[in-house]
Amino acid sequence: MPRARKTVLCIAIGVAGVFAVVLCYRHAYSNRATATHVGIKMCRKCHESDGIGNQYKIWSGTPHAKAYQVLAPNNPRAAEYGKKAGVANPQEDVRCLRCHTTGGGRASETREEGVGCEACHGPGSLYFEFSNHASFDNREAAYRKAVRLGMYPIIGIEGIKAREKLCLHCHRDERPCYPESVEEQKRQRLSLSIIANFIYRHPIRR
Repeated sequence: MPRARKTVLCIAIGVAGVFAVVLCYRHAYSNRATATHVGIKMCRKCHESDGIGNQYKIWSGTPHAKAYQVLAPNNPRAAEYGKKAGVANPQEDVRCLRCHTTGGGRASETREEGVGCEACHGPGSLYFEFSNHASFDNREAAYRKAVRLGMYPIIGIEGIKAREKLCLHCHRDERPCYPESVEEQKRQRLSLSIIANFIYRHPIRR
């Protein structure tokens, strides 16, 4: 085959590959736009099993699980931060709910669960069924299918960058409850290395 034709063929294959990747990402993100939250009660049905690591139990012991409760009016810290931010009731104000709840305060059915599974893994209405995100035979294929159905990526460089963007959406200096103490600011700051290694580890057992 002449060199010119080989070059054209290689370019065509490369363009087709890029186009396929773009279509895959567009499909995944469009699914995320249409997916809705199912609530932690659905995740708990399987992920409370000790056989796969009991991710529900691990999550329930983290501050994320108590994120909504700490906004209660009888919590002195919530009242203090609320007063400074001009928030009358932190449990009803979107400025607080957008980071202290699953769904940013827009999903009433998941509000009281705090920062639940779907806050970090994405709305699950399209992927929560076992066959749409898990497999005993090919875990990689199951993971890719779940991502196509709107689950946020968690594996590889793609996953690290997605987690960084997701974590820093709330753990940012501009939030109403950002501490005034310099030492506390340093303690709460999330570096990429911390994000890359997960803040709370709750892996699935093989």
